[in-house]
Amino acid sequence: MSDGRNLFLDCYATMGLTESPFKIHALRANEMGKRLLVGRDEQMRLVAQRLHKHGKITCLDGHVGVGKTSLVNVAAYECFHAFLRGETPQLLIPLQESFQLTKDEDVNKFSERVFYKVAQGLISQSECLRNYVLPAQSMQHVNAWLNSPVVQHLNNSFGSGVTVGIPGVVGATLKADGATSNQINTSTGFSQAGLEQLVRRWLDEIFSVQGNGGVVCVIDNLELLESGVTARRMLEALRDRLFDINGLRWVFCGANGVVHSLAASPRLGSYLNTPIIEVQNIKTGSIEQLVRTRLQEFSIEPIEAEGRLPIRLEDLTTLYTIINFNLRDLLGYADEYCEHQINIGKSKLDNDQKAKRFVKWLEKSTTESYRTLSSRAPQDAWTVLDVAMSDVFKGTFGIGDYGSFSSNSKVSINQATFEKWLRVLVKLGLISRSIEDTGPDDDGFKRDIFSVTAKGAMIHYARIVKNESQSLAPLSWLKRVHF
Repeated sequence: MSDGRNLFLDCYATMGLTESPFKIHALRANEMGKRLLVGRDEQMRLVAQRLHKHGKITCLDGHVGVGKTSLVNVAAYECFHAFLRGETPQLLIPLQESFQLTKDEDVNKFSERVFYKVAQGLISQSECLRNYVLPAQSMQHVNAWLNSPVVQHLNNSFGSGVTVGIPGVVGATLKADGATSNQINTSTGFSQAGLEQLVRRWLDEIFSVQGNGGVVCVIDNLELLESGVTARRMLEALRDRLFDINGLRWVFCGANGVVHSLAASPRLGSYLNTPIIEVQNIKTGSIEQLVRTRLQEFSIEPIEAEGRLPIRLEDLTTLYTIINFNLRDLLGYADEYCEHQINIGKSKLDNDQKAKRFVKWLEKSTTESYRTLSSRAPQDAWTVLDVAMSDVFKGTFGIGDYGSFSSNSKVSINQATFEKWLRVLVKLGLISRSIEDTGPDDDGFKRDIFSVTAKGAMIHYARIVKNESQSLAPLSWLKRVHF
């Protein structure tokens, strides 16, 4: 019987890792996030350039899990430090958390959250700014803010660690002439109204010159609103309340074309910095470097970390290709695979053993799932999945593409059967659906955007291996997968 000393020890700790190298959370706007962002140099420069453009909202579109939020966070962090190094007169301050909208979001409640988080962000960076010799052009305005009574009180009483609990900590009394006293106000009324006035005053103090910077605020996952119309209505309602404030730089992130639909809004179109940045999947050649960078970051003994990992890095690249280049899903699968191998005592393997175990796992994971689902879908319904994963669509398509599906399939497809089979595949979790646009302006035309999920891509791979694909279209991107 074992002594149980390692019963609750994290499996990665047994490999000398301080945490999992496959965490799927967005990278933060800090030094670690900067180190862990791999394969994004060109797009990071593009995002940074857009963030510096005053009066325009930076927009990013890309598949779910492609890394949009990580890209924005690290770009904003780089912009902040470019200011500290004297390379730009614009002070851009990143927030550590992004914002998300919900269908029933109240404009006032959302605005309260924004001013709350902006206050936290400004306070957290106040000491950092004090410790740098800042560009003379900007120092005058930053000094006015740093030396304001409330910030002085916070720094003297609580230090630079004050980043939570704004009401009762950041409260202040605003005089009739707009001046701020150093009296701390803990009332609920202040947290709802006074805080906004205080933050607006700070923003005016720091960014008194139009265009000399701002706090970077990211509205993320707009696709969760399910339609472009819903997104437009909510953002239009926020426009006059938040988007015209000097000292706030806004970023919109979304998937499945939702961000593109915002350009159709007369009230939002002129605010957007176009063309919208299309965030692409990182190249397959960057996967090994990405994982090595994470092993380096979280390993007590970096040289040994790769050898202790129960999977070869080249197999991770193979898996990335099979699941249609989704980084978030790759990290999720890798984490599950490694934890399982470690927990059953299979972490100490040579490369040949690792390769054989991966092939065995891949075959079992794909074929068994396919076998389980085969009885739950009409045989011809798989045609939609096969064609969707071809080079014609590469996993993403619209409801109006059924004609192209029919011409690229061994099976005849009409619109009725196409929609019927789509509903089946969506129900099985093999394809995800989001509504890009509906409404009276479209004359009743509804355009749905569909994307093959990682689970669907794995099932499609099983069909390729079994030579059951009914697609006539080429599939060149998968030819690199060999066993």
